[in-house]
Amino acid sequence: MKRVTMFVWNNFINDARVLREAAALTEAGWEVTVIAKKDMDERHLKRAEQIAPDVYVNRPLRAELPQFLSRRIKSTVVDKHLPNMLQMLKMMMLGRKQQADVYHAHDLNTLLQGIAGAKLRLRPKPLIYDSHEVQTNRTHYSFDKVYRLEGFLLKFVDHVIVENDTRADYHKQLYQARPTPLHNYSELYDIDAVDTYPLRDQFGIPEEDKIVLYQGGMQEGRGLFKLLDAFKDIEGARLIMIGDGKERRNLIDYHEKLGIQHKVEFINRVPYKELRRYTKAADIGIQFLENTNFNHYSASSNKLFEYIMAHVPVIGAKLPEIEAVITHAEVGLTVASESTAQLTAALERLTGDEALREKFRNNAREAKLKYNWNNEKKILTAIYKSLE
Repeated sequence: MKRVTMFVWNNFINDARVLREAAALTEAGWEVTVIAKKDMDERHLKRAEQIAPDVYVNRPLRAELPQFLSRRIKSTVVDKHLPNMLQMLKMMMLGRKQQADVYHAHDLNTLLQGIAGAKLRLRPKPLIYDSHEVQTNRTHYSFDKVYRLEGFLLKFVDHVIVENDTRADYHKQLYQARPTPLHNYSELYDIDAVDTYPLRDQFGIPEEDKIVLYQGGMQEGRGLFKLLDAFKDIEGARLIMIGDGKERRNLIDYHEKLGIQHKVEFINRVPYKELRRYTKAADIGIQFLENTNFNHYSASSNKLFEYIMAHVPVIGAKLPEIEAVITHAEVGLTVASESTAQLTAALERLTGDEALREKFRNNAREAKLKYNWNNEKKILTAIYKSLE
């Protein structure tokens, strides 16, 4: 059995995309080891475990400087970045020990680890760079610095994967070669076989009120403050927001400032498999990314496909990849990503029109047969076959 070593810059507890890729490779006869990271406050996580057939994870503990040494270091830059550098070094060393047949780096922050594992050896191994984001054009990222770094590291890469065609075209403009698009679709499953999470019972939501769901990261640029603004004028609906992130506390404070506590409920992050139960309970799903950078502009959004898989009508931003799916499949409404007024109007229309929601639900039953991981994973296995 051939072996793959993957690198991720997270603890690999809730990374559905990477787990889908790993499972697809095991079905094709590969053994997969994922090297993740573990912070000091995550010491309860297992250092090594098997999480699925032929899928293993290793989590080297992130190193922290001793307090006496940290106090002596006057440079905040060193104090901030040295633990990450030590973490990367641990991952590199572990990756080299794996002796894998292929190395697979997820995102730019693991590409150095991938190069160390695949290329710094007498007999170099193939290296795949799987970029889940547009690294050169993200919030708080410097284009020039990332462009130079990514461009240099790409010289060591044998195959590049990006999320969709818009991003593949952009990558080609920057670096000449066009990567392979691999969409982050949900795996195909029967939502009718999933038990509905009792959101109405938990929060006392009347049957006549519609449940509007946002699930995902609570970060800037997700349109979440505009969503709360829109809900000031919405009646007969309850907004459920599931997830965590840097803006969660600010969002809670803002909804209290608006005085809409009776309309909005916040739920902590839910394990991916369990999330289906919550999604099924929704009448409308929200994916309202703002056009703040090319990374958002070009996003396909895995949440969009999770709504489709659960037959939930969608309100999404008029960004190229999101709009193309929603309008072509007729599974929801699209609104300008900067417009709170359009979002409010779409919410009013969709919450008040049962026939329209039913039309979108029925269309989603058909769309899911196209937009699912069972179809997309063939592209991944073909890439690996080309490297044999």
